[in-house]
Amino acid sequence: MEITKHANRSYEDFDPLFMWRREEGRDTLELHLPGFRRDQIRIQINHVGLLVISGERHFEGNRWKRFKKEFEIPSHCNDDAIHGNMVQSILSVVMPKKSPQINQEDQQEHKKEKRANKKEEAETSTKEAIAEEDMAHAEEYQQFEENYNHVGPLPQETTREVALKFMLVMVLILVIASYLADVSKSLMAQGASYFHN
Repeated sequence: MEITKHANRSYEDFDPLFMWRREEGRDTLELHLPGFRRDQIRIQINHVGLLVISGERHFEGNRWKRFKKEFEIPSHCNDDAIHGNMVQSILSVVMPKKSPQINQEDQQEHKKEKRANKKEEAETSTKEAIAEEDMAHAEEYQQFEENYNHVGPLPQETTREVALKFMLVMVLILVIASYLADVSKSLMAQGASYFHN
């Protein structure tokens, strides 16, 4: 028990006794809250999905009693249908179990997963078919390569023709370079005579 002062009030924190009752259609959380009325109690679901039950009441003078408990909501319960009931200092928080309709949603989710798995299997078999086709192309290429190797080296005439063409291109480049050298010499000579005059 902890006592805290706040403005003119002195708070005494306490930890209420509780127990769970598991039944076929619902789970019920029962808290023993002696001296509390329903209007002094708050039941909420916080931002992380925990059930938060809190309350405070006047005790005597400037002393107050308060509590705050957090509980994990069972996954099989419908958190939208949770409700509380207060009878003789016992708060009963009823958590109905998910209905078959919600289970149908789970089944639909399961069907979606099955479809996704089938799609993945189809993609896998398509990839396998492509791999088999690639293997067939590789075998065809290997056959072509083997046949080409049986042909042997290129004939001598072809090599001779290539060498002649190469020499012809080299001669043309030398002729063009010589012509450009002559043109540039004559332009330089004209420019030099222009500056001397």
